[in-house]
Amino acid sequence: MDLPPLSQKQLSAVLALARSSSELYETLSQYEGPACFLSMSNSEEAELLSLFYSSFFFSHLLLDDIYEARAMTKRMPQDLAQNDASLQNCLRLLRAVWQRKYEHVYKILRDLPWPEILEPTVRKYELHFQEKTLKEVSRAYEAIRPDAAANYLGLDATAAKQGDPAIISKFTAYGWRWDEQTELLYPQPIITPTAKIGYSSNRLSEVMALIGSHSG
Repeated sequence: MDLPPLSQKQLSAVLALARSSSELYETLSQYEGPACFLSMSNSEEAELLSLFYSSFFFSHLLLDDIYEARAMTKRMPQDLAQNDASLQNCLRLLRAVWQRKYEHVYKILRDLPWPEILEPTVRKYELHFQEKTLKEVSRAYEAIRPDAAANYLGLDATAAKQGDPAIISKFTAYGWRWDEQTELLYPQPIITPTAKIGYSSNRLSEVMALIGSHSG
């Protein structure tokens, strides 16, 4: 069945009603062709283009498909990408995720302005990124300082360093062990199902790189 024409109302409905990240991606991918026919000289269509590409970008991130997200940013109208605030934020976020600058990722998601209809998706990705990072750290570390662990999840590192029970409990809830004497957290590897389509099997080797770059 043909999809309704691309519009802000339809885009908002797609974002709100998608039952999974895969469904969101599949639906938005069908609108990429029609989006090519929108004109940047028309202010309403330019705004729709911005909302569409911003939404499509997050649909890639929710599937951890960073490579395709990068490719998509090359396909979008470059004049729009260079001048639109939302798309500039997307590009900043892409760089931070690509470079594994965890604190920057949370700062961009939380502090930069996002279109209202995109806010729930942004918050969904923030939670997804936290959970994904928690699993990665669980695999990569045998022991970790609470402030370092807090940085990975965008939590208050100062409070974590002081052993704030509220923050420590976020980790122990996932099976981590807290040793008050050594003031170290001992991660428990989190078992997850086989990676979904779109998430390459070589990602685990990339994840292990964070041991060397973030072990301090």
